[in-house]
Amino acid sequence: MIICISQELIVLQDELIKRGHTVINNRENNVSCDAIICNLKNGGLINLNMQNNIRREGTLIIDSGSKTIDEIEYILSNRVYSNIF
Repeated sequence: MIICISQELIVLQDELIKRGHTVINNRENNVSCDAIICNLKNGGLINLNMQNNIRREGTLIIDSGSKTIDEIEYILSNRVYSNIF
């Protein structure tokens, strides 16, 4: 799975790489992403500017928000998110 992550989430990027995930940032063009992690409250998708990297169907978008690395990794592994409240 190729994960694209916002530049401002560098700490999260480093942790995902340590855990064995393939992570790219928005500077890498022509690489299709399976998942995108960004902060949607700060206009994350607009700031990514990754039109060439996003598949038309099946791309998982994760709002980093207040999620821990373990929660994000669970979402990536299971391709599912459910709010507990």
